[in-house]
Amino acid sequence: MVRPSGALRTRVIGFVRRGAATTAALAAVLLALAAYVLQGTLHTTRATEEQQRALVVAALFTEARIAIAMQEVNLRHYQVEPSVAVRKRFDRVAEEADRTLAQVVETGDGRARVDALRLREQQTAYRGLAAHLMALVADSDPRHAQLDRLEVTPAFYSLQDDVDHVARAYHDSAQQQVTALRRTQGRLLAGTAVGFAAGLALVGMIMRLVLGYQRRLVEQADESRHLALHDPLTGLPNRTLFGRRLGAALRDAHTGEHEMALMVVDLDGFKAVNDTLGHHAGDQVLLEAGRRLSAAAGESGVVARLGGDEFAVLLPQVTDLDAATALAERMVEALRRNFVLDEGPAAISGSLGIALGGADASGEELFRHADAAMYRAKASGCGVAVYDARADTGTQDRMRLLAELRGLLDDGDPQGRLRLHYQPQVRLSDGVVTSVEALVRWEHPERGLLPPAAFLTIAETSGLEVRLTCHLLALAVHQAAAWRLAGTPYCVAVNVSPGCLVDAGFVPAVLNTVAAAGLPPELLRLELTETSIMADPASTVRALCQIRDHGVSVSVDDFGTGFSSLAQLRQVPADELKIDRMFIKELGQDAGTPDAVMVRSAIDLGHNLGLSVVAEGVEDAGALIRLRDMNCDYAQGFALSRPVPADKLPEACTRAEHTARAAMAAGDRAGGQPSPGRHRAVARP
Repeated sequence: MVRPSGALRTRVIGFVRRGAATTAALAAVLLALAAYVLQGTLHTTRATEEQQRALVVAALFTEARIAIAMQEVNLRHYQVEPSVAVRKRFDRVAEEADRTLAQVVETGDGRARVDALRLREQQTAYRGLAAHLMALVADSDPRHAQLDRLEVTPAFYSLQDDVDHVARAYHDSAQQQVTALRRTQGRLLAGTAVGFAAGLALVGMIMRLVLGYQRRLVEQADESRHLALHDPLTGLPNRTLFGRRLGAALRDAHTGEHEMALMVVDLDGFKAVNDTLGHHAGDQVLLEAGRRLSAAAGESGVVARLGGDEFAVLLPQVTDLDAATALAERMVEALRRNFVLDEGPAAISGSLGIALGGADASGEELFRHADAAMYRAKASGCGVAVYDARADTGTQDRMRLLAELRGLLDDGDPQGRLRLHYQPQVRLSDGVVTSVEALVRWEHPERGLLPPAAFLTIAETSGLEVRLTCHLLALAVHQAAAWRLAGTPYCVAVNVSPGCLVDAGFVPAVLNTVAAAGLPPELLRLELTETSIMADPASTVRALCQIRDHGVSVSVDDFGTGFSSLAQLRQVPADELKIDRMFIKELGQDAGTPDAVMVRSAIDLGHNLGLSVVAEGVEDAGALIRLRDMNCDYAQGFALSRPVPADKLPEACTRAEHTARAAMAAGDRAGGQPSPGRHRAVARP
């Protein structure tokens, strides 16, 4: 019995020993597997974080490289077309490059920070040289070519080579980390394969987590690439991607027999939406405008947002000009439909320029042509314009004039180049000058004295009309205050651009200007055309009521040319009616002309509404006599005096009064004494 017991004991001991060894081995395997999995997880996590940082830094350096390249593109564009818009685009991409490099400095590791600081120092130097070059180009200084060749271009290529090298290096580093991460994942998978089911489940969970991290990194990389080529607000292609599509379309056009079309679209009235409804409403308008343009362009068209409220449309293939024009008109018509926003409805429109390109076209040339046509469409208000070399050759000149005018207003015109001339208005009852009209002139250093027609339209179509009107209003008010102190309190009339009365800050600016100059409000009169009243009657009437409540008088200018509704005219809080010169120029020749009937009717209408009536454009004594006989209250024109500078106004007023009295006396001698009702008193002088 001892033997069996000993054998059993031995077997049991052996089993226990083998079991213990197996258990120990299993425990060791489990512990080793756990340690292996834990170590692999920690290593994978660190590698993933490093990979993510490397991808972010690589993406930032790539963005900086794109922005630096766009600086050079805009700098070259500025040398060809030195406009404020191109300068702003240069400054915008330069600031993007600075911000991107600054972000690398803040978030990158030691080596990335050193590279970013070095690139930022080179970028700052290049930007300074570019600014100096643009200043020389703007001043037409011939030294700009030497500066470009000797300093700007070498600085750019040095910066470009450096940023290309850095971007490639970080991109390669990121790819190496991706490769290393994948090798780690393979080893981890092979190690966990020798484990048991629980180990496999744990490895599976870890792999899913790692793969999830990797997918997120890939998605983030795709998103970064998408953001680098698309507008973040609208999701449309940005200028970079649009340039690539345009280049591909041009290459296709070079090899084929078809044409392609490039369109530039600018939203009219967008600034008013931003100013009145806020930037959130403006963003909604841009989103909806992009959707409408994309829907109209169809699947074959490419719509991009170039920046601000400017879009571009590429049609890779068009059959002819008529087809492109028809599509452009549909786009503009789509923009004219009301925009339903969270803050309320908004009405805007668009101006679109078309340029066709074929085998000999270039992208930069097409952009210039489409941009020029767009500005012509905006100036004419027609909505759509096709590039015409004869009509658009002066576009660059107009843009330069706009830049110079904006510079004058930004600097406050310290040299007084924007000047006012004044034309007397004579009271026909006694031949006395009671008021004057202020008319602007621009003493240009190169072009000489420019009349209003040379630059007012440019200001009105480029968002400068309110600033220009306020500047001229201040000049006129201070001059009127000086006349009053000198003992000649003339009422000065100032023309108001159409967009001023719908601007929320215009009425306070008028009242503050009058108060600051110490001018009695009744010595200021604002003149606005009836067509500008009809553009937005409700807003205009509200603004005019505010102005008249403070004592400033109102005149309806160019009456008879706008075909305005008498019902609307009745609602306008006006003091004076000015009959347009087109009805006056032949008034002294024949009393039976339709113009004479129109003038007499306008005078009667004005008096019945309680308004004083002024006839402008009087060019002969016969018209003066006829106007007095028709009971017109005031007259102005070349027959009395041309517009003169402020220092020559006293002499001009004396001559105007002498001319008026002589004409009235001659009329009385020829036709007898005036009837008692000829010189009636008006309700509001």
